[in-house]
Amino acid sequence: MDALVSAVASDLIGRLISFLVGKYQESSAADISDTIVRLQRALLRARVVVEEAEGRQIANRAMLQQLSQLRRQLCRAAYALDAFMWRDDRRSRGTVMSRRSRSSQTIRLILPPPSSVDDDVLSVMVESLEAALRNMREFVVLLNGCPRVSRQPYSAYLFMESCMFGRQMEKEAIVSFLLQPARDLAVLPIIGPHDVGKRTLVEHVCLDERVRVRFTEIHRLSSHDLRSPEHHYWSLFDFTARSLTVIDIINTDADAEESWRTFHSAILRRRTHGGRGSKIIVIGRTEAHLSLGTVPPLRLHPPHREELWYFFRALAFGAADPDDRPDLVPIAMALCERMTVFATFIAANIIAALLRADLSACSWRHVLKVISEITVMHLGAAGNRLDEDKAGRYYLSQPLKDIPDFPCLVYNRRKLTGMTESELPKVTIMELLTGGFLFPPGEKQFDILEWQSHIPPYTSYVLTCNIDKEVIALTKRLHNKRRRDH
Repeated sequence: MDALVSAVASDLIGRLISFLVGKYQESSAADISDTIVRLQRALLRARVVVEEAEGRQIANRAMLQQLSQLRRQLCRAAYALDAFMWRDDRRSRGTVMSRRSRSSQTIRLILPPPSSVDDDVLSVMVESLEAALRNMREFVVLLNGCPRVSRQPYSAYLFMESCMFGRQMEKEAIVSFLLQPARDLAVLPIIGPHDVGKRTLVEHVCLDERVRVRFTEIHRLSSHDLRSPEHHYWSLFDFTARSLTVIDIINTDADAEESWRTFHSAILRRRTHGGRGSKIIVIGRTEAHLSLGTVPPLRLHPPHREELWYFFRALAFGAADPDDRPDLVPIAMALCERMTVFATFIAANIIAALLRADLSACSWRHVLKVISEITVMHLGAAGNRLDEDKAGRYYLSQPLKDIPDFPCLVYNRRKLTGMTESELPKVTIMELLTGGFLFPPGEKQFDILEWQSHIPPYTSYVLTCNIDKEVIALTKRLHNKRRRDH
C-alpha cells in the first residue's frame, strides 16, 4: 500500500513539475516574442530618424553627437536581432544543421558562439534603443529647422553603395573648422589607418556648397608634389585669394615632414592680406603626423563590427528584404566576420556585388568557401621577384570556379584617381574570382581592377596578380620565415 501511494505521489509531483515547466516555457516564449516585436518596431523608428537626419545639414555639434549615438545603437540592435534570429532558427532545425555541407560547417567556425547573443542581450538592446529614441524627441523637433541637402544621400537597402556611410559628424566637424574665421594659417590633421575613408571624407567636404562659397581656390597635393621644384606647384596658387589646400601625406615618402615644413613656411611668407583665412587639411596615417597641425586632429577609426554588418547587410541584399530570406542571413554574417582581415569598405562592396548577383544559398555558400580559404600573408621586403620593395599584405586565393592548379597571388594595392576607363586594367577582381575571363597569353603577372568607388573622389583600386608558381612558392617561404622570426 505504501508503495502504491509513493508511486501515485511521484507521478503527481512529476506531472506538476512538467506543468509548471511548460507554463514557464510558454511564458518565456511569449516574453521573447514580445521583445522581438518591440525591437523590430524600435529599429524601424530609429531608421526613420537616422535616414531623415542624414538628409539634412546639421551644424549643431551636440545634435550630431546625439545622432551618432543613435546610429550606433541602431547598428548594435540590428546585429543582435539578426544573430539571435539565426541562433533561434538553428536551434529549431536541430539535427538538420549537422548534415549540412562543409561550407555550412565553415559558417559555424567563423561566427561567434550563438550564446553570445541570448535573451538577456536582446532585452538590453530593446531597452537601450527605446531609451535612445525617447531622448530624440527634442532632436526630431529641432531637425525640422535644419535645411535639406541638395541630394538625398541614400535610401537604406537601395542606394547605400552610392553614399558616404556614417561620417556625418566628422564631415560637419571639418566644415565647422573651415568656416571659422582665423588670422593665422590654420592646419587640421586628419589621421587614420589605410582604407578608412579619409580622402573620401575630405572630398565630400570640398564639394559642400558652404565650403565652395567660402574658398576661392581648392588645391589638392600629395607629399610627393611638395618634393618637386617650387615652380611646379606655386604657379597654381593665387596668394591674394582665400584658398583651401589638401595635402595627402604618403607613408612611403621618408622626407614628407621636411617637405611639408618647407611648404608651410613658404606659403606663410607668400600670402597677402587677401589670402588671410586660408586653411590647410593634412591627411596622415600615423601619430607622427599629428605635429603638422595647429588645431586638435580629427581621428578616423574603422567601423565597429555592428556598423560594418549594417552596411554590408544593406549592400548584400539590395532591394530584397532580408526577413524574407532567413537562410541567407547566417551566411552573410559569416562573411562579415571574415571581412575584418581585409580593407573593410572595399571588401564589403566587392563581396556584396558577388552576393547580389545570385540570391541563392548555394551561391552564397560558395562565395563564403572561397573567401574563407584566402590566405593572408604579411611580408617585409619581398625581393625583385615580386617587383615589390616594401612591406605589404599579400593574398593567396583560388577562383570561385574549381579550376585545378590555379593559385593566384594578389598584392600591391594602388589608389588611382582621375583615370579614364581606357587607362584602367580590363580584368576585374569579379572576373578573377568567378573565372569569367581568359588570362593574357604568355603572361604570369598582370594588373587587375579591384574596385571603383561610386562616390567622390571616385577612386579606382588596382592590384597586381601573379600566377607564377615559383613566385608563389617564394612568397610562402618568406611569409613562413617572417612568422618564425617573430
